[in-house]
Formats: sequence, C-alpha cells, structure tokens
Amino acid sequence: MAQRELLPSDVLPEHYDLTLEPDIEKFAFDGVVKITCDVQVATDSISVHAHELVLSAASFTPSQGSVCQSDSIALRTKAKTAVIGFEEVLPVGKGVLEIKFRGTLNDQMSGFYRSQYTDSKGVKRFMATTQFEAIDARKCFPCWDEPARKATFVVTMIYPSNLTAISNMPPSSQETRADGKKKEIFMVTPKMSTYLLAFCVGEFEFVSTQTKSGVLARIFACPGNSARCSFALKCCIRALEFYDEFFGIPYPLPKMDMIAIPDFSAGAMENWGLVTYREVALLCDESTVSATQKHRICTVIAHELAHQWFGNLVTMEWWDDLWLNEGFANWMQTFCSDRLFPQWHIWESYVGMEQQRALQLDALRSSHPIQVPIKKAEEVEEVFDAISYCKGGSVVRMIYRVLGEKHFQEGLQLYFSRHKYSNTRTIDLWNAWKEVSGKPIDKMMSSWTEQMGFPVLEVLNDPFSTGQVELKQSWFLADGSKETGDDAKVWFCPVIVATDKGEAPVSFLEQKTGKVDCANLAGASFMKVNFGQHVPVRVLYPEPVFKRLVQNLKAIPAEDRIGLLSDTFATCKAGGADPGFIVDLLSGFKEELNHNVWSELSACLGGLEKIILQGLDDDTGAAFQDFCSKLVLPAFKYIGWDQLPSDDDNAKGLRSTVLSAVAKYCYKDPSISAEAVKRCKAFVADPNNVASLNADIRLAVFDVTVKSEGDAMFDELIKAHDMVKDGAAKIHIYGALGKAQSATLRNRALEFNLSGSVRSQDLIYIPMAMASSGKDGAEAVFDWMQAEYERIYEIIGATSMMLFQNMVRVSGTGFVTHEKADAVENFWKAKQVYQNVQKALAQTVENIRSNALFVDRLKNSKAAKAPTWGSAMADSRL
Repeated sequence: MAQRELLPSDVLPEHYDLTLEPDIEKFAFDGVVKITCDVQVATDSISVHAHELVLSAASFTPSQGSVCQSDSIALRTKAKTAVIGFEEVLPVGKGVLEIKFRGTLNDQMSGFYRSQYTDSKGVKRFMATTQFEAIDARKCFPCWDEPARKATFVVTMIYPSNLTAISNMPPSSQETRADGKKKEIFMVTPKMSTYLLAFCVGEFEFVSTQTKSGVLARIFACPGNSARCSFALKCCIRALEFYDEFFGIPYPLPKMDMIAIPDFSAGAMENWGLVTYREVALLCDESTVSATQKHRICTVIAHELAHQWFGNLVTMEWWDDLWLNEGFANWMQTFCSDRLFPQWHIWESYVGMEQQRALQLDALRSSHPIQVPIKKAEEVEEVFDAISYCKGGSVVRMIYRVLGEKHFQEGLQLYFSRHKYSNTRTIDLWNAWKEVSGKPIDKMMSSWTEQMGFPVLEVLNDPFSTGQVELKQSWFLADGSKETGDDAKVWFCPVIVATDKGEAPVSFLEQKTGKVDCANLAGASFMKVNFGQHVPVRVLYPEPVFKRLVQNLKAIPAEDRIGLLSDTFATCKAGGADPGFIVDLLSGFKEELNHNVWSELSACLGGLEKIILQGLDDDTGAAFQDFCSKLVLPAFKYIGWDQLPSDDDNAKGLRSTVLSAVAKYCYKDPSISAEAVKRCKAFVADPNNVASLNADIRLAVFDVTVKSEGDAMFDELIKAHDMVKDGAAKIHIYGALGKAQSATLRNRALEFNLSGSVRSQDLIYIPMAMASSGKDGAEAVFDWMQAEYERIYEIIGATSMMLFQNMVRVSGTGFVTHEKADAVENFWKAKQVYQNVQKALAQTVENIRSNALFVDRLKNSKAAKAPTWGSAMADSRL
C-alpha cells in the first residue's frame, strides 16, 4: 500500500459551523468557520487543508479554558494546506478552532464557484454553486478534506434577499438583516465527509412533491426551465422509494434537492441531499426528448441517488477504494432503471456501453487495478475512469449473478447497517456477502479487483462431440502482445454456458485450464460461453462453434449478440482470431432491428473503418463503405425518418442509431442528403421550436447537412447554436461541426470551439467528432492541439484535470500508425502537465500502437481484399 499523505491525526474535527457571505457581482466571498475539534495529542499547531484562500485570523478555545490566539498562519501552496501556530500548547480534549477567511468565486467549476446563465430578458447573470469532490472543499473553507474525517455541518448563508439559497439540509431559521440581506441557517447534517457538502445561491425555479415516506423532493433550475423538470422529479421519487425498500434503510435526510447547473465539469455530483447536475443530465421536455437523453437522465439520477447510501451513508476510507462508490453506483443505476422502466431493456445497453468501455480500457498494459494505490489525494483525478466506474460496475454485476438477488441484497443490508455513517474498505463489502452466502467472495474477487486486466476464455474443443467445454484462460491484451510473466495471471472466473435449449448452472474456472459442463446439447443449434454477458471477459471460439453462432444469430438474445460482436472484433484485432471472422459475423446482421445491437454494430464498423481507410488500399476502403451502406439500409427502410404514434422508446432509439449510421455511410445518396438538408433548414429557421426537428434524428440530420452543404449550412448551424436553449441540441451541433469536410471549415470549427461561445465543459465535443471523422480530421485536431495548447490548457487544464485528460485522449484517437503514436507521445511528454496526464497519455499511445498492429494483421487476411467486402452481404465465408 502506498504511504498516504494525510493531515496529522493529533487534532480531529467533529463539527463545522460554517458561515459564508458570497458577493456574486464581485465574484468573492467572506467566511468564518468554527470547528469543534478533539485534540488527541497536546500541540502548539493545527494543520488544515486550505487552497486559494486568504486566512486572516485564527483562534482556539478549549472547552475548559480561555481563548488562544494564533501567532502564525503558514500557507503551504504546493501541499494545499495551512499550518496554524499558537503561542501556547493546546491541551488534550475538546475545543473550537475559529478561522476567518476570504476566497474567490472562481470560474473553474471547482470549490465555491460562479456559473453564468441568461435570464428571460437575455441578460447574462451569475449564480454561485459548489463542486468539492475530490479535494476542493479546501477551496471554499479550511477543513480536514479527507473522506475518513467525517463530521457534522451547520451552514449559514448571508446573501441578497432577491435570491434563493439551498444546501444539504432544509433551513432551520431565516432573518432579514439591517442591510437587507438574508441570513439563513440550515439544519445540522448527518456525519459525513467534506466532499459531500454543497450549497447554491441564485435565481431558481423548482418543482416538488413527496415520497411515500414524506421525503420532500425538489428539482431546481435557472429561470425559465421549471417546465423541463417533471421527468427528473418522477425519476427521483421512484428511485428513492425503490432504494428505501431494496437497501432496507430509509433515506435518512428530510429532503432531496437536485439542481441543474449551467457550468459543471462532471455529469453530476452526489452531494448528500443536494445533488448537482449538468443541465443536459437533468432537464428535458418529456414529450419531445430523445430516447437516448431520456434514458441518460434516468440512469444519472439513479446513479447519484444510489450514492446517497453507497458513498454518503457508508464512505470509502481512502481514494484507493473509489470504486466502492463509483463501481457500485454504475451497476445500481442500471439495476434501478431496469426496475423502473423494464420496457427499455437497459441491460442490453449496459453490456454494449458500460461493459465495453471497461473491457476496452482494461485490455491495455497501461490500465490499472480496480483497487489502485493512491498516495496523494491529487492522484485520484486519474482514476475517475472506466475502470473505477465501468469495470467496477461489471464485477458487481458478476457478483449479483453468482450470489442471486436474495444473498446480494442481504449482504448489502448487512453492510449498510454495520457501517452507516462510517468508512470502509473493499474487504468489508466482501465479508458481508461472504457472511450471508457462505461463498468465498473474498477469494474470488481479489483476482478481479487487486490485479489489473481480465481473461480471454478460449474454447479448446467442439462441445457438441464431448458434452463438455474445455476452456483455457489467459490475460487478454488489445494488441495481442506477450511478455515474460504474463502467464502468471489467473482469475477466479465464473463461467455461464448456455444453448438454445437451456442454461447450465454457474461453474468456476480457478486454474489456467478446466472443463465445464454444458447445458442440454440434445437438439441444440448453438452453444455460447458467458451467456448473458455477466462476466467481464472475452471469449474466443474455434471455427465450428463460431459458425453455429453466426448461423443462429436470430435465436441469440440481444446481450449475447452484442457480446459476440464485441468479442469477435477484439479477438480479431488482438490476433487471436482470423479477421475473416468479423466479416462473416457482420454479414449476419443484415436483418438486425434491435437498437442496442445496432449501437454495437456501429462501434465495430467505426473501428474497422478507421483501420481500413487509413491502412489499406482505396479499393478496399470503397468496398467496405459500400458494405456498410448495404448493411444499414434494410434497417433504415424499416424505421424511416418519421416518428410514428405507435413508436416506443426502443423504436425511437433504433431510428436514432440507424440514422446516425446512415449519416456516416449513405450521406452521398441524393435522396438522403436532400431530406436531411430540408429538415435542417426547418430547424435553423426556428431552433427553439421543439416541433421543428425530432430530437432522435437531430444529430444525423445535422451531420448529413454539414457534409453535403458545406459553408452555407455551417454558418446557419452556428447561428442556431447561439439562439437555441436546449443543451442537447447544442451538443448535436458541436458533433456536426466536427464532421466538416473541408480544411477551411475544420479550422473554423476549431476556432469557434475556443471563441468563448462554447462552455468549457463542452470543449471536447467538436475535436472528438473531428478526430473520429477520418485521417484528415485526426490530423487537424492534433495540429490544433499543438498550435493552441496554451489556450486550451488555460481554459480547462487549470480548471479540471479530468476534462483536460479527455483532450489528451482525443489528440490521438484518430491515428493508426506507430509514427503518429511517437508524435503524440513526444508532444505531451514535453509539456509540464505530463506528470498529471501520464495514465491518459500512456493509454492513448497504446491504443494507437494497437491500431497499427491491427493494420498489419488485416493486410494478411481476406479482409484486406475489396472482393471480400463486395461479396460479403451475399455470401458468408462459412
């Protein structure tokens, strides 16, 4: 375990009485904090966290004795701490540390910061809000800013009387002062970590209702948005009531507020009783919202509300167990959403999105374990990633399948009751599940959380002749590389095998090789390993077993079609399977109509397109693109442009996904481009009229239009961007601008990105779309990154390292050669910020090199020949 850098434990906090007076016009705040402390060891100094604050005075009053004034306050900028010295030695026992301070309402989306919005009259105004996770409470007030230093809090806010203030708890008193300002005191919080404290001051509207148990739920937004809060309120109520029952411990606060913040670096933040969100993650018009955004709003709310128990009520002891918060909430968001809206079939989406994000990142040597050693708290910024969230969630899903719901739920309830209002480590959760189930959860799970990576399960035989599946496990790596020591890795791996005639009980592969009984093979048409995709592994089949799966795709459940697609693409890329397999498999999906399967199809086609168009000859590239258009057109003819009254969210999702593929592969078709342009013109003529363009097809329409019309519609979309109020529409505009076909328009799009018209939280969308659009787009983004590095860093690097890491990734995401891998690596290594982005850079470079190796593998296969793709839709090699 890394030696953690913590504040001294000679003085510990128990309660904070925090008073703040923000000046939203001058972007500043004054504060005083009175911290009830327990002096464990007599000392003449107290160390606290403080960053970007001016501490003007401090004193300590022992419970038995007179006040001791500080004689020195030493700010340690690099450590983000302050050491307060006293003339006298402070006695052991309780006392109150009082500190007066001043800070800035910054524009960095961290600490106590300002966010800009436009009111109904078109006037730009500001609100004040907070974002403290992971280590930015110290930017608002002096404190012990560590998750294990839990305390209670009373917040007092002094602010202009025309505004509204909210915090974690309801107000206990309010008065109007002689100067006309309000002084509002909020009720004492439960015992909690500093990163969960929150408050907002500004002009707000809200909608509200109550849960069955009487908890007040409110959705807040800037003026003019209350009509877009209703769906979020429904999700909030239903999720709280579901969690009350499932966790067995009622939500412990009297209210749950959720608020949409215009400037917000993350997607949302689980502050206890006051959850903050990006506007696009909370607000929508339920009658016109796209199915994708609607599902996203529900899952984000379910994620943050799961944290009210898992993370807030029970908190990880230190950041190396961050996954306890985020991995569990990642799984729970889907579990809860599926119970609320079973018609969405949201586990299919989980397998295609969350699980695949985990497997893609964890297939790199530059990945990290779920439980990653953290020495300095600042290091945690690099592990708010797909490992902590998505792999964490995937292993929770695996545990749920192994334990069954009864033992899974009983273990959680034991964990919560045993550790509420305190801190835990991963082993505490394993012990709770082990205790209720009698199963060796700790033994099984250590191989998944303490070592990085995951196995590929290679099927060594044709079980139709033996009745058993012979399996071999080995560390799966995206580039297929082998190094000394790789074979030492072994996972305690659950194995779930099924045929179209039934599913076998869960078996376990604990060694490198083993045999597993199949389900009923009599009369079966196919056999699949990892049925249901409950385990985060890849599976590699011999040709006869793979052939049966391809021939019976329609009989295979959607989750497993998604898994088969992703596993085949990944194993072909890594050199484990013949690249011809992916051609055969893709050909079998010409009648596919499931939108989640189509999302995975699009991901596979996009991955192949990047490799083929940049790495193979032009004839093969043209044949591949023709193959893609033929694959998507049957689904397009089925779903069409227009929403039908009978369409459910699955049909809307299919239309959205298929039209996006049409925009990519069929945009040169005159009838398609003409229809898209017509619809885009209707939108730009009246961008705030929700009836002007269906949200489900908006991105596809914009993409085709920018590719087809060039300069004229590019300008019109920028004008529409400045007018439209819907954040989701703005994001779709960014995506389309990034698809511009000419060098001139690409440069204009990137200039627009830094013009001040795009909020810093959204700066990633244009370069991400451009870098993914092809070789020219990838080159343009990297050139822009090099030329504008200082400006980009100033806007977001100094604001949010998590956001800036995305810029590092996008700088290389479109490349497929070793030369480009070297160029990207050398550029970032020469920058001072390199120390803060090492993981992101290493992963980016490794992905580029993996693509380069895939180019070489494709060149030596039938997939490199144009006739292979030309005949693929008519006849499969198998």
